Amino acid sequence: MYGINSQLNKKDKLGIHTKLLDLVLEILKNSIDAGLLDKNNKLPIIKKIRRDIETSKHLIRIESDLKIISDKFYIKTIQELEKISIMTNGWIRSLESRNPQN
Repeated sequence: MYGINSQLNKKDKLGIHTKLLDLVLEILKNSIDAGLLDKNNKLPIIKKIRRDIETSKHLIRIESDLKIISDKFYIKTIQELEKISIMTNGWIRSLESRNPQN
């Protein structure tokens, strides 16, 4: 995500792409936090991660629709976000099966 910054014009770099970068960093931070939490406290933060991943996918699609990013970058990034989303959903299912009252 960060590497494409130099290819963007100033308006796009400081606009929607900045929001996307902030969101990706939030996903990373929350993933680290969730990994360090005990099993009973992971679920709420992982659900936030899932929400942020979905928001990131929408922002990437908007960037693609507005021709801010190339189709090649869009496809590669969406594929990576889909993989992350699948892993996150698996993490949620695993925690919910261990603790069904959440």
